[in-house]
Amino acid sequence: MPYADAPTVLVRKFATYQPDLPRSGASDVIPGWPPSASRRSPRRLEVGGRLTLTPEVLWFRALPVTIVRADFGLPVEEIVRLEDVSHGVRKLVRVRLRSGIEPTFLLWGVPRFIAAVERARAAL
Repeated sequence: MPYADAPTVLVRKFATYQPDLPRSGASDVIPGWPPSASRRSPRRLEVGGRLTLTPEVLWFRALPVTIVRADFGLPVEEIVRLEDVSHGVRKLVRVRLRSGIEPTFLLWGVPRFIAAVERARAAL
């Protein structure tokens, strides 16, 4: 996949995708994932993986040990806004896309990550 090409990688961070949150887009990127309105489980699912920012795409790739396969890319040009939605010790960033999808990721270094994505957006 293109996210493995080291010379084009701007940032690479371990992150956890939060597919159970509203408008997460999980039903669009995870095969067989039901839309959030149909999920009634009180348990929250989190998918561990790695975020890789290239000049054109923000990639998420689930770690091999996870039970959910969630490998997807978010085009940098489709990103409208990045929000730091951290609370307490949970450091979260929400990525808002033009389509209305808002995937949220748990990761450390949220301000630096947002700054790197903003630089990539400005370079387009």
